[in-house]
Amino acid sequence: MNIAIDIRALMEKELTGVGEYTLNLLTHLFDQDNTNQYYLFYNSAKKEIALPKFDFENVHYCGFHWPNKLLNFSLVFFKWPKLDKWIERKYKTPKIDLFFFPNISFLATECPYIITAHDISFELFPEFLSLKRKLWHRIISPGKQYAKSSRVIAVSANTKIDLARQYEINPEKIKTIHSGITSNFRPLPDSHPSLKKIKKKYGLPEKFFLFLGTIEPRKNLETLVSSFDLFCRKNKKYSLVVTGKHGWKCKKLLNNINQFNRENENKIILTGFIPNKEKIFLYNLAELFVYPSFYEGFGFPPLEAMACGCPVITSNNSSLTEICRDSAILIDPNNTEDLHKSFEQAIENREFYKRKGIEKATSFNWSETAKKYQLAWRQMNK
Repeated sequence: MNIAIDIRALMEKELTGVGEYTLNLLTHLFDQDNTNQYYLFYNSAKKEIALPKFDFENVHYCGFHWPNKLLNFSLVFFKWPKLDKWIERKYKTPKIDLFFFPNISFLATECPYIITAHDISFELFPEFLSLKRKLWHRIISPGKQYAKSSRVIAVSANTKIDLARQYEINPEKIKTIHSGITSNFRPLPDSHPSLKKIKKKYGLPEKFFLFLGTIEPRKNLETLVSSFDLFCRKNKKYSLVVTGKHGWKCKKLLNNINQFNRENENKIILTGFIPNKEKIFLYNLAELFVYPSFYEGFGFPPLEAMACGCPVITSNNSSLTEICRDSAILIDPNNTEDLHKSFEQAIENREFYKRKGIEKATSFNWSETAKKYQLAWRQMNK
């Protein structure tokens, strides 16, 4: 087959979310498949673009240099250009049989396409989106994109259920393919030299709980801070490290943290954004990983933490129950007392959850994810 893939998510300097997903999936897919021909579509007005290099004979880069706003406008309002035909004309390629989009995006094709759905939090929890993001989703119109696709890939069974219910899509059209995690996430020996360096770089204490994610309302950090406040009244030995970039509506939370620190000897440490390559060290240094999110389509951070042998406390909702099950402590994200009590439970049973988490994480790997995508290609070609 001749398969076009949208790699616009790989054009960011620091990959997050969909970019990481796309990079890991394609890395393993191209390692396994030397039969299909892949045409990687991207667009930027800039001539020089930093993209990952996939050096395979069956992988071809197909770049265009329109201003993105102009291209997006044309795709939305005129359904033109048809991206598959654009590639065929400019690069003199064989007919594109299938277009794969790793996420909802600005798109228009003549050939069949497959699209990956990561979550529909924007539909279920619109209060967690900025006006700009709400407008973006309205323009994109995810429901129409899913309806016109030949198949939708859901990253979790929970996301599949949400998709079918929200958009009235036939469940048979939706295929669940769990995401994977890279082998980089693993337990490290205490003597690993980078652990000491990272600890010094971010001024980390000896014992701490860790949160990693964007500081925004959906991640439910207000409940985490309130629960940690209760915990600190009886136990002064632990700190809380909050890692991630500042997102929408984070000002109130940051003010609460500053107030807490004035009364509690700076027990909450804000590191800001952490590069992907440093995450493994924080997971290995932390006593516990806490992630009380209101909704996740898949939930990479809890799984990454478990792979590193860090016990996890997370919410009993959305895909988090599906992904973590009995390998983590599941709490009601709306209940401050429930989360507070889970800290002691996790500390007392740390070795148990460490072992269970490592075992659970082994069932999620990118190699298997890539094989399932290849099966989806073959089924489309029948």
